[in-house]
Amino acid sequence: MEPKFQTSFIPKKPVSAAPKSKSGSSVGIFFLLGLILFLTAISAAGGLFLYQQYLNQSIERKSANLERARGAFEPTLIREMHRLDVRMKSAQEILDKHMALSAFFELLEETTLKSVQFNNFNYSVDSEGKINIALSGNALSFQSVALQSDAFGNSEFIKEAIFSDLNLDHSGNIVFNFSAVLDPSLLSYSDSMGFIE
Repeated sequence: MEPKFQTSFIPKKPVSAAPKSKSGSSVGIFFLLGLILFLTAISAAGGLFLYQQYLNQSIERKSANLERARGAFEPTLIREMHRLDVRMKSAQEILDKHMALSAFFELLEETTLKSVQFNNFNYSVDSEGKINIALSGNALSFQSVALQSDAFGNSEFIKEAIFSDLNLDHSGNIVFNFSAVLDPSLLSYSDSMGFIE
């Protein structure tokens, strides 16, 4: 008898597909990402190292240039100029603190009436820097004292003006005491001389 061959190409048994390994492909992706990050970190570290070397060389070059520039100047001249600068600053400080009473006397001359005369003058500077003045004088009449008070009141440099102890002397003139506070800008020597800071 003849053997029977099956001529059908359709398999009777189901063909099973080879199982795919999911764990193998995920390990490959993580390995690839890790490798990329590692290479990036090494490249960044190398770049930073080269940049640091460049900065160090730049600092050394600039330090050498600075030393050459320092050597070009004469150190004795620099010391002398520094001493001169210190002296000039000290002189300016002294001038700023100096009071020029001549400005007050000019103001007093301009504002004093012909019928009023001053005999004594005192001034003091208190701990707060207020400049207090005290004058004594005489006038021909009470009206002259009142007009003098108005004249001092119109001055922007005389503050807190007070006339006190008004009395008649033996010849019929009015004697008085006067006290006030002066604006410090009036007595500033730098301002009166026109110095510019």
